[in-house]
Amino acid sequence: MSDKPSSIRQYGVQIREGRLQIADVVENYLKKIKERNDELNIVVKSFDDEAQSAAEALEGELRQGKDRGPMHGVPIAVKDIFSMAGCVPTAGSGAEIRCGDNEAAVVRRLKASGAIILGALNLDEFAAGGTGANLWHGRCKNPFDPRRITGGSSSGSAAAVSAGFCLATIGSDAGGSIRIPAAFCGVYGLKPTYGRVGRSGAVPRTWSMDCIGPLASSIDDLGIVLAAISGFDANDPTSQRESDFIWTQHDYDKLPRVGVLSGNGGCHIPLAHYHRVIHSMEQSGYPLMPKSLDKLDLYTEYHQRVVKSEAATYHRAVLWGKDATVAPETVAALSSGMQVSALDYLEAQTQRDFLLQEFLDEILNDVEVLVLPVSYEEAPIYQEGTSRDAETINREFAKASIFTRFVNFLGLPAVSIPSGFGPSGLPTAVQLIAKPFEEATMLNIAAGMNSVFSR
Repeated sequence: MSDKPSSIRQYGVQIREGRLQIADVVENYLKKIKERNDELNIVVKSFDDEAQSAAEALEGELRQGKDRGPMHGVPIAVKDIFSMAGCVPTAGSGAEIRCGDNEAAVVRRLKASGAIILGALNLDEFAAGGTGANLWHGRCKNPFDPRRITGGSSSGSAAAVSAGFCLATIGSDAGGSIRIPAAFCGVYGLKPTYGRVGRSGAVPRTWSMDCIGPLASSIDDLGIVLAAISGFDANDPTSQRESDFIWTQHDYDKLPRVGVLSGNGGCHIPLAHYHRVIHSMEQSGYPLMPKSLDKLDLYTEYHQRVVKSEAATYHRAVLWGKDATVAPETVAALSSGMQVSALDYLEAQTQRDFLLQEFLDEILNDVEVLVLPVSYEEAPIYQEGTSRDAETINREFAKASIFTRFVNFLGLPAVSIPSGFGPSGLPTAVQLIAKPFEEATMLNIAAGMNSVFSR
């Protein structure tokens, strides 16, 4: 395909000027999926016929003067947790999935915006992992180096963008599941504010912290997709009524104030690249405000109480032995939730509003965004054939998500943005965190930082 689009906005110009035909673009993306998917194991279901029919219909609409907006004809793919017409998601499992009969709110919004869904994407089983390994569909591999993990659980969502299988994808994030794969695969990933994007029709990991969001090749693309999928969902009791997102790009008259980690923040993973990024920001004139995250361990402990107990509740049929078609590692990960007492769960839930307000007053009070590491500075090599017990898996995942889980507990928006390459030649990233419903500010600041990170 000549003049291949590199962004949603560029693609929109090309199809409206007639330089590209939507059906040709879709055909080429589907061809690329067929060429590389056996190697990378990213797409678990391909919707070829439906996508080609949608492309022809949307091309006809443009010829008739009907334009649905920035997402018109945009090829996209979604994590395999969303209910679609005639298609029940697997949630990465061989078990029977319960998600209702209605099409997921996000899918309805995507289709209404003119997006074309090319396929459903691989993930850790029940979104309960962080490597992209999956007993039923096989391991989702990192396009930069197939030996490396993609991160999880939105492994396929990050890998699909990185491999050039589509212009954008949809994932979900309960503790870093969008941001960590985005970081490891060298793409952009957005975890919106809790309640910004409706979740009806999506298989949950934890209904108190799940956030559905986009992954893409640029900040602008994230903003365009978020505008398409955000908004009130009457079938989601956690959806916020004033949750529509409007994306506009703008420059700042002066550089925004940025919070940065004071020292290593008690972290036991290397942060050399993070500190180089912070130094580059300082050299570029950003006003930096050191922040000490003294309660990081408490936020994480409360996060885990909620996630584990809610996941065990949703998947209790598996834990009670009524469905054996689940990987032993997944059962082990879910089982720990049965040990969380009602008192401990309720303590975590009742402290969330207080701790959020305290965080806003003490950490985000004098800055526009907080810049933190995402995870390991480069994607680790996957250890093939290694048998690991539940304790080992939990320990490894906790180490990888030390800077991501607390964001979900507090309900804040965050975006993972590529920040260069590490010593192994693999992508590195940082994340920006903002006040609730300040995604527009956060994304515009992230766009301005791109020039610093790409040096």
